[in-house]
Amino acid sequence: MDQEHIYSLIKKYKDGTATIAEREQLLQWYRENAYQDTEFPEDEESVGEAMLARLNRETQPVKTKPIFRWVAAASAVLILGVAGLFITRMLTTDREHFPRRVAQSNIHPGGNKAILTLANGSKISLTDAGNGQIANQNGIKVTKAANGQLVYTISGRENLSGASSSTDLDAFNIIETPKGGQYQVILPDGSKVWLNAYSSLKFPVSFTNRNERRVELAGEAYFEVSHNKELPFRVVTNRQTVEVLGTHFNVNAYTDDAVTKTTLLQGSVRVTAASKSAVLIPGQQAKLTNTLDVSEANTTEAVAWKNGYFNFDDEKLENIMRSVSRWYNVDVVFEDQELKKETFGAVTTRFASITTLLKMMEQTGDARFSIQGNTITISKKK
Repeated sequence: MDQEHIYSLIKKYKDGTATIAEREQLLQWYRENAYQDTEFPEDEESVGEAMLARLNRETQPVKTKPIFRWVAAASAVLILGVAGLFITRMLTTDREHFPRRVAQSNIHPGGNKAILTLANGSKISLTDAGNGQIANQNGIKVTKAANGQLVYTISGRENLSGASSSTDLDAFNIIETPKGGQYQVILPDGSKVWLNAYSSLKFPVSFTNRNERRVELAGEAYFEVSHNKELPFRVVTNRQTVEVLGTHFNVNAYTDDAVTKTTLLQGSVRVTAASKSAVLIPGQQAKLTNTLDVSEANTTEAVAWKNGYFNFDDEKLENIMRSVSRWYNVDVVFEDQELKKETFGAVTTRFASITTLLKMMEQTGDARFSIQGNTITISKKK
């Protein structure tokens, strides 16, 4: 799309005059160009601001034009289909026709929350700790930065010279996010890890005097690994090992999911499970069930969570609600088990009210959602 056409779509989107086709055209353009955030978005407004900045930067009209303030529209929910039916619509704030059973809710989206367990066993709540240095372990300074970052940096001369005591090899930290939490870690080698909700990462305090950079993951994380051909980086889950030299990839390895997914965005990785292994190239995904299979990936969908979005493409409702449960810290009950198989497509900011997503799915499918306290009950429409 040329620049003038994009700005025309933005104006129509802001004014509420865009057709369904035009809204989908703009959303598709944004999907292909805008998921490039380097830090976790903190709230719905920052998601909209990021999209606005990206739109302005990518289009760059020849003549100066005003920047449209359409944060609310930019971060509104757009639902894409149910069981093969393709539907896209923009939400409004009007809840007049939204059933009372889901309109009122004290359920809030997640945020930057985590617990750090140090090598000596002490625990630090990163949710409550102030910014700045929070620990110093074997010459490694641990700092809590803004925007949900935990940074490990070398602070002692002994580490700079390469010397290390034997106890260093036994010094590990564990960062754990609860349901409704996420966090970013910058490891001692400079590698960056984004940790999704209800996940944990175990890693050495220092990689000095080791023959590999080995970390252990439970849950989901996105990795940007610093290149070091002499020191391979390995991500170990309960079912597989991912080996890299320097690359960007996502690993989804929740123990309550039937499938473990490894998605490669840049570089090259080798996925090993039992006696089988596969080398991925950018744009591919390895799926581990009873076997290890490689196929083309929807990389936007795979890393949407890291960029502040849910992105489900013809996904079973059971899987969607499992992700919703982790992020909003809710329990989900299916009264009709057949509804678990119903498929939806959805694109929405993770910082929207949970009722926003439930409203659109209820309008476009056969599921009926009710909220009681912290529990979402799903039944079939009568």
